[in-house]
Amino acid sequence: MVDDGDLFDLSTSLAGLLRAPVTIEDPDTIVIAYSGGDQDVDQARISTILGRQVPVHYREAIAATGVFEKLRTSDEVITVDLPEEHMVARAVVAVRDDGQLVGSIWAAIPGGPSPDQAQILREAVPQVAARLRAERDLADRGRRERADLVTTLLAGGDAADEVAADRTMAGEWVAFSIRAASSEAIRRTVGPLTLHLSAIAPSALCAAHDGGLLGVLPAASAVRILDDFLRRFGARDELAVGIGTPAEAGDLAESRAVADQVAEALARRGRRGAAASLKDVFADVLVDRLDGFLNRHKESSPLTLLREHDRTHESELVVAVSAFLDKGEVSAAAEVLKVHPNTVRNRLRRARESCGVDLGDPATRLALMIALRSAR
Repeated sequence: MVDDGDLFDLSTSLAGLLRAPVTIEDPDTIVIAYSGGDQDVDQARISTILGRQVPVHYREAIAATGVFEKLRTSDEVITVDLPEEHMVARAVVAVRDDGQLVGSIWAAIPGGPSPDQAQILREAVPQVAARLRAERDLADRGRRERADLVTTLLAGGDAADEVAADRTMAGEWVAFSIRAASSEAIRRTVGPLTLHLSAIAPSALCAAHDGGLLGVLPAASAVRILDDFLRRFGARDELAVGIGTPAEAGDLAESRAVADQVAEALARRGRRGAAASLKDVFADVLVDRLDGFLNRHKESSPLTLLREHDRTHESELVVAVSAFLDKGEVSAAAEVLKVHPNTVRNRLRRARESCGVDLGDPATRLALMIALRSAR
């Protein structure tokens, strides 16, 4: 074993002693480090290293063996053997720091570990724990620094110009915003995304912020970089990713606002797993921006007038109007509603005569379309 170097050096040294490939993972099965040399022991290892995390398929198969529960309580070397998944057997041992599980060491050993190999793994734990502690402290400082830089850039002004100049952020950039159903999902995302950006776009930045994740990327490559990350990241279906409008790196305040609005529109509609810009969800963002007005003044809305008529007369005006606006003409609306076209015409006439809602007026149609979309 070695007493200095980073976790990658430690992994490579440990692999030399074990004569087996090694990965070091955090408690969420995100890869922190791996040994150099031969990486193609099986597809599971290749996919894990390329994606920086154990792929969902393999993780579920491994979880079914009960190994993750054992790692929470046991300090013994555990063997995971899943030949049906075409995986070489793994020897795994928990890494704890002050009694808390902070990671695990995995070694791909055909047939499982020998007693000597199991002893080598156990002896490696204190060194790995110490290195994880040191790197965690360093990472905490790095996270704080990145958060300060992202906050400064996205606020705009002279301080943002200075950061952009110091980091030589030339050309157009965009802010991006990531929302998830839980803070835990965001926590699991920050590390892998930071690692991805450091390899693909070293000048880019990201940091956890206000229950989500914010960052900046070069405008020309933002969609490609974020889509590539989502394709590789196992928990992509938890993430709604909004991209702001392009601007100079020192003038990204508006880009950040747009990125937040896009991410929020995606999250509200359950559309996750892909990055989107304002042009992709313009109508949704527009409706969301009008929600406050619609809620404050709904008593004046033509939709409210139609609903009140339906409530008192069971007239089904709202469904007729909605189908007509969706389809653009009476016959198609009647087909959707499975009624005669004259029934739709009569309901539209009643909307005009009884409620003062004239579908022949373009402004009225627009107001109804926005109100209906907001209601949905």
